[in-house]
Amino acid sequence: MSAELITGSVMVIAMYFILAPRFNTYLYRALLFFPSRFPPDFEGVPALECVAGEDVYFKGSMGQTLNGWYFHKGDSEYHILFSHGNSGNLTIRHHLTKLMLRSGYSVFVYDYQGFGRSSGKPTIHGICSDGEAAYDYLVNERGVDPSKIVLYGESLGCSVASHLSTVRPCQGLILQSGFSSLVRIACKHFPLLYAYPAALYPKPALDNLTIVKNSKVPLLFIHGDLDRVIPVQHAVDMYEAAPGVKHFVRLPGTAHGDVWSTAEKEYLDALSAFPQNFAPLAASQPVDRYSV
Repeated sequence: MSAELITGSVMVIAMYFILAPRFNTYLYRALLFFPSRFPPDFEGVPALECVAGEDVYFKGSMGQTLNGWYFHKGDSEYHILFSHGNSGNLTIRHHLTKLMLRSGYSVFVYDYQGFGRSSGKPTIHGICSDGEAAYDYLVNERGVDPSKIVLYGESLGCSVASHLSTVRPCQGLILQSGFSSLVRIACKHFPLLYAYPAALYPKPALDNLTIVKNSKVPLLFIHGDLDRVIPVQHAVDMYEAAPGVKHFVRLPGTAHGDVWSTAEKEYLDALSAFPQNFAPLAASQPVDRYSV
């Protein structure tokens, strides 16, 4: 074998590993996260559904200062911890937050590191750590009973919510417009990534399918049937794999980012009814519901 061929082979192997998702954090951060800073002209925290919002700051486990909005609805029994998607910041989530409040929940929505007014730069490990910090803030600083917390993930945030369900107690898990695994959705959008095995993706693996297969809490899947970013089949696969108490709402005429506007009634009905699954009797017996 010639020296040139050996050198070329070594360079190809080196580039293969240099470009691997697990090692090239800078490249894949740019492909995965699209944060925006807090609008400079944004004044105060809005009151939504007649509930005054509170601007809060708390420390992440990695040292970042994280920002969130807390809407405490006085007559609510359950709190939604809302982990949003991979773009923008919490200011563009007010439509979904309004519907959550209208459904009877208190809501804590927060920004990951590098989003809005939260410091730092987002990474896969970092956003999962931020979810843990937001949960701990609710429990330790606000005195919310873990049995009254419902984890809600939107798109990429489904992975944060799913991860949280494995490391913190909760009453239920809602996955809206989420993928079954990061590997699967990454390969759909960037076919060259098929060259990499799961071991060369970053940790946590963001494998929602595996998590829901082993879930012990009630699950609610919400997905638009016209979603082209994350096809609805991802939700179908997770729903079919999940044991126990589960409910799947397939929103008609809905794409990826318009859940709040295209099928409001179906969405509100699903969120409002979800706590019915929290009774001890319901939690001990499998429940299988599917809404078309």
